[in-house]
Amino acid sequence: MKNLIIAFALLLTWVTNAQDTSEIHNTIEVNSSVKFKKEIIGYRVKIIISLDQLGYGVSDCNSFEELKERYFKKLKEKGIDTDKLKESKIEYLTMYFQKDGTVYNFETKSQEDISKVLSTRIIGVSTNSFEYQIDIENIKYDVLYEEALQKATDKAKKIALKSKRKIGKIAKVTDNSSYYKNWVYYNPQDEFLQFTITFEML
Repeated sequence: MKNLIIAFALLLTWVTNAQDTSEIHNTIEVNSSVKFKKEIIGYRVKIIISLDQLGYGVSDCNSFEELKERYFKKLKEKGIDTDKLKESKIEYLTMYFQKDGTVYNFETKSQEDISKVLSTRIIGVSTNSFEYQIDIENIKYDVLYEEALQKATDKAKKIALKSKRKIGKIAKVTDNSSYYKNWVYYNPQDEFLQFTITFEML
């Protein structure tokens, strides 16, 4: 009985392996890529207001509240809603400034608004950590996928022809790209959507 079970297990393994081998022999896998550039969909910047940044010889502003009030007034004059500035006191504490101050984070989808904030200059206030939020639209992704699929199909047909065979339906598609929405410190660069596409072989 034990020998019968072992024999059955070996037979099952052989059949499975044979099926796997058959599937491999009856498919063709190709890689395809298309160039694209993500779109800018947002901007954000860190604003540091600190008495430490006043420097020596500046005596017409003696308190943090006065400095903040002057800065906010300039922003409002440019049409910026200061309620959109989100304070992060804890970030300021990590910067080891000696005098009073704070950090504000400003985020917007408007290039005009971020430009207004960046161009608002006042002694005691600085900006850093400027970032772009980038993404790829679903519609654009669909167009790029179709382009990659066409490239893969043409490549697979040429390879199949060498074997005197034809390609059939798509058996599997794998997207190997990283195209998610994210924040970066640089302008969008050329990237590639990369796919691995498996076709049936006839």
